[in-house]
Amino acid sequence: MNKQPNRFQGRFRKLKTLSAALALFGMLTLPAAYAGAAKQETPEQYKEVQQLLGIMHISGKTVEDSKEKTIDGLIKTLNDPYTDFFDEEEWKSFQNSLDLNYAGIGMRIGEEEGRFMAVEVFQDSPALAVGLQRGDYIIGVDGKPTAGMQIGDVTGLIRGIEGTEVTIRVQRGDKELDVKPKRGQIHMPVVSGGMMAGGIGYLNVASFSEEADEQFAAMLDVLKSSGIRGLVVDLRNNPGGLLDTAKNIAEQFIERGILIHTRDRNNIDEPLRIENGQTVAFPVVLLVNENSASASEVLTAALQDYKKAVAVGAKTYGKGSVQALYPLQSGGVLKVTVQEYLSPTKRTVNKVGLTPDIPMEGVVPQLLTGLRTAGLQNVTLEVEKHLYRLNGFEFFDAALPSLEKNGGVYLPARVLAAAVGEGLEWNETSQGVEIGGAAGAKHLFDASSGFVNESGTGFIELDRFKEQYPQMSWTAGADKTVLTVKGTES
Repeated sequence: MNKQPNRFQGRFRKLKTLSAALALFGMLTLPAAYAGAAKQETPEQYKEVQQLLGIMHISGKTVEDSKEKTIDGLIKTLNDPYTDFFDEEEWKSFQNSLDLNYAGIGMRIGEEEGRFMAVEVFQDSPALAVGLQRGDYIIGVDGKPTAGMQIGDVTGLIRGIEGTEVTIRVQRGDKELDVKPKRGQIHMPVVSGGMMAGGIGYLNVASFSEEADEQFAAMLDVLKSSGIRGLVVDLRNNPGGLLDTAKNIAEQFIERGILIHTRDRNNIDEPLRIENGQTVAFPVVLLVNENSASASEVLTAALQDYKKAVAVGAKTYGKGSVQALYPLQSGGVLKVTVQEYLSPTKRTVNKVGLTPDIPMEGVVPQLLTGLRTAGLQNVTLEVEKHLYRLNGFEFFDAALPSLEKNGGVYLPARVLAAAVGEGLEWNETSQGVEIGGAAGAKHLFDASSGFVNESGTGFIELDRFKEQYPQMSWTAGADKTVLTVKGTES
């Protein structure tokens, strides 16, 4: 995309235009085995990086020798967290991260009051082979207690180099035991989802990898052939990926137009255009949050600007720069910021982010609101420990708390409001919440009408909620609560 002529253009073959916030999100960081390890670099690599940065970086700076005489030292002078150098091993790891391939044991971890639990053990995984079970508490990794850690720290310790062994201490009931799985290659789906009961499609795009656009198109075609009535595309916590992939996904919804405007080091705008796209007749909703960045923001901004989708959730991260990847003749790959971008209507994204059309807090309320906005009428929500099912789909991305108190069963107020398609506001005077306004009168829930506040989360007793919203019914057992909301569908 950079057309500046120079004698190095023929030497450096640009691989892909990349738009990824990997400096901020764990999914694209290097495994613990690589993090902090000293790079083995040569004087030839140092010189090559110095020349390329001076030619390509958006700042237009002349890159002087660093005091440390290291490549990292050169990059630090640019004050740019998105420019980076990968040696051969780091480059392989980066590619695997982008494709959601990693060396691990095949287990999904959830957090519960500072403790870490196995909420899913993958089929045919090293974790399953050594007997790890859903519900096991992870209390130690390689002799390090997990108490006080962040969940990313725990997963970082478990992941590592393929073929190496990791010792995991688990608590199962009143027993503690050690298991020693050998790390293997684990592949997480980049695009996942399908048709929910009610005719609404749900596609989660976890990364804009090289194959994500093809997977997205194939799954969308299946949904279309199945009579899709609306679509929710989940971009929450998606840190970005390849710009070409974002463009190809945008072409599923935009026939022609500008995907992004760009500004290079010479302030030249070189728009990236869509020429042979298509459109859809059903409503499209994008779910976004504060960790939706870069290529996620490219897609969201374009679909917003062309009125092709409604964005639901929280304000996005605000990474509006484009990186290019260059293999070095001396070995390794340089990722360098070459452009900043604006939306099709020239909205600024960098350090600003995108505001959703429908602001909504909470993982589950965002999903429910997105599905409702896409046209879902009937809702069935099953709540279990460390997972929930929504119209038949299992989700492990958030714990959905419930309470049993004074003989009643309670669910979070925001979840209940979103389930019936209503808004929620805090009433300071009554120290409660008002729900409603979208389709009728508002209903106040306070201490006298089933509302309680537990550790900063507002809950409503289900029987009291049903009094105001009779379209809702519920059942509760020892391990599961099921909430059903009937809409206008037959």
